[in-house]
Amino acid sequence: MSKIKFEMKEVEKKRVGSFQKRSIYDPILDKFIESGHDLVEINIEGRSGSYISHQLKTRIEKRQLDIVASAAGGYAYLEKKPPE
Repeated sequence: MSKIKFEMKEVEKKRVGSFQKRSIYDPILDKFIESGHDLVEINIEGRSGSYISHQLKTRIEKRQLDIVASAAGGYAYLEKKPPE
């Protein structure tokens, strides 16, 4: 059995953790909403279009926005949903 080195001490309360409430993709969505454009192309250095699109879709779903994220030809796109 291998040994591990650890330390244990009594505490009065748990530490308060910090967490990020907003995604790094939220400012992209905010700017698109403010822009008034119907369709935009998104490019982030070092990220593929499909990866960007997936991350944006996750944030769109969480925020319940009327926006569609898609990827084509290595690029990501944001588009306003057409009125039904």
